[in-house]
Formats: sequence, structure tokens, C-alpha cells
Amino acid sequence: MAPRLTTATLAILGAAAIGLLSTVAATDHTSVAAAAGRSGWVIPGLLSLAALACLVLALAIPTPGPIVLALALLGAAWLVGLPNAGLLRSLTAVAGGWLLAVAELAYWSLDFRIAGADQRTVHVRRAVTTAGLALTAIGLLGAAALVGVAASLAWRLRSAL
Repeated sequence: MAPRLTTATLAILGAAAIGLLSTVAATDHTSVAAAAGRSGWVIPGLLSLAALACLVLALAIPTPGPIVLALALLGAAWLVGLPNAGLLRSLTAVAGGWLLAVAELAYWSLDFRIAGADQRTVHVRRAVTTAGLALTAIGLLGAAALVGVAASLAWRLRSAL
């Protein structure tokens, strides 16, 4: 598979995973979404679907604007669906790191999309960052490391809850 499609697929799958987890978590009676009633899980579900639609749109039409909106909607879905107590509450930092990884993959996919085009902005950006893809790869590894550190801290702090 082409690198652009691989990174786009990983970004969409990562966004779908956090959206699904937010929707499932909203079934807990202590979540903010549960205040809407027994079907409170619909709120983070719709937010997650809207986020996925924005992300697919951003990756289909190479524009970064909808990526920011998709991340905001996924963050809102997580916060609305988050139970008031328990393991998922302690994983909020992991969810934030996960959103950073999704953003990095989505922007990386856009870079691959426009890198082949003969555009002056692409050449200027690549000239400024002499390592280009290497720096992007380091950023992705940094985001993955942040997710790992946050998961480790959440695992150690789970007994405190």
C-alpha cells in the first residue's frame, strides 16, 4: 500500500478506536452523556461519526482545516462519554496522546499527498526542514512515546482511584 494510504488508514482507524471507546464508555450511568437519559451514548456516537466524516474529508481533499475540527469533535466525544470514576477516567492522558498520534498520521498523509506536486510551498517546507520525512517520523515516534508514558503512569495510578 502507498505510504499516503497507509498513514491515512491508520489515522482513520485510530480516530474510530477512540470514538468507539467514547461511545461505549457513555453507557456508564456516571458519564455526562448519561444525563441525557438511557440513550445518552448517542451524543458521543454522533460526535465521533462527525469527527470521522471530517477526517475522511480532510484526507480525501488535501486540506488540513477539517483535521483540527475532527480532533476537537473526538476530544468532545471523549469528555462527554467519560465516566465520572474508574479506569477510563485515568486514561484521559492516554486518549490525549492518542489524539496527537491521529493528528500526526493525518498530517503525515497530507504531506505525502502534496509532496509529489511541484508546488513552491512544498519545496520551501522541505528546504526549511532538511530532514523532511525523518523529522516527521521522529514526531510520530515522539507521539507514540507520549502515549506509552501516559499509559504507564495511568497503570501505576490505577490503585489510587
